Amino acid sequence: MRESREVKGRRYLTEGRLTVMVANPTCVLATVRGSAAVYTTSWMPETGWRCDCEARGQCSHLVALQLVALPPTEEAAA
Repeated sequence: MRESREVKGRRYLTEGRLTVMVANPTCVLATVRGSAAVYTTSWMPETGWRCDCEARGQCSHLVALQLVALPPTEEAAA
C-alpha cells in the first residue's frame, strides 16, 4: 500500500529530511531529501508554493514544508 502524500510529507519531516534555508514574510525556501533526490521547495507571494520534483500539484515535499511554514488549523490543533 502506497503512503499518501500527507503521510509521506510528515514522515520526511520527522526523519529530518527537511532543511529550511530561508524563512521570512516574503519567502520560504527549503530542501527536502525525498526517496529519489533532494528537491527544492519554496513559497513566495508572487508564485505560491513550488517544488522542483516531477509531481503535478501538491506533493509530499511541499507537505513537509507546509507543516513547518503554515500556522496550524483549528482542526489540527484540536
